[in-house]
Amino acid sequence: MRAPGDASNPWFDPELRDVTAEVLELLGDHLHVRHFRKGHLLWREGDSAGMLVSLRSGLVKAYRILPRGQEVTLYLFGPGDLFGFLPFLDGQPYPAYARAMEDVEADVMVRSSLLQALRAEPELAIRLITLLGARLRTAFDLVRILSIPSARVRVAHALLAMVSSEETADPSTIGLPVSNHEFARALGLAPETLSRVLTLLVDDGVLERAGSGRYRVLDPKKLSAAARPDPE
Repeated sequence: MRAPGDASNPWFDPELRDVTAEVLELLGDHLHVRHFRKGHLLWREGDSAGMLVSLRSGLVKAYRILPRGQEVTLYLFGPGDLFGFLPFLDGQPYPAYARAMEDVEADVMVRSSLLQALRAEPELAIRLITLLGARLRTAFDLVRILSIPSARVRVAHALLAMVSSEETADPSTIGLPVSNHEFARALGLAPETLSRVLTLLVDDGVLERAGSGRYRVLDPKKLSAAARPDPE
């Protein structure tokens, strides 16, 4: 059984590695590998049928569409993330869409298999509830960040989360998990606003460009300070 990793995005909680590993171990042979092409819709908002998904590679975006047609990104799932099981637990339809942002490889299981596993391993329900609780706390934190008017704070907060979670040969180098457009949308910003903030952070000596979509953190303390809202 593979060990869950972490995604190079600010929505992944590395503290959930152990819980996720336990869930995958309990699911065992119920999981099977599937591949989804970029753009594939895993499920729609309102669907009652779906699947539990454990990502091996690639990114999946959870989003909702507002009445005026505006798309709002709720979550970016990357390698190591486990999701899609909420309707299996509460009997309600999916509250959002889920689309592959790039080619995806994942371990999946259908509802009937998950229910069978829950009956065989009651401990599995506790682990899944733990994951749901952690995701809910992350959602609250994201709402708090998105409520901050300052674009600089939002961007710095997201980058700082990646610095603390991404495991690379050079821990000071981070890469945006998706395109600038999608990353901006996830932060509730216009793409040009994101680009302007990144340029300002570079000009201020906080970041250094290290290739397409990649940045080297030159001053972690300044980045941390930029991620803190100004006191009222």
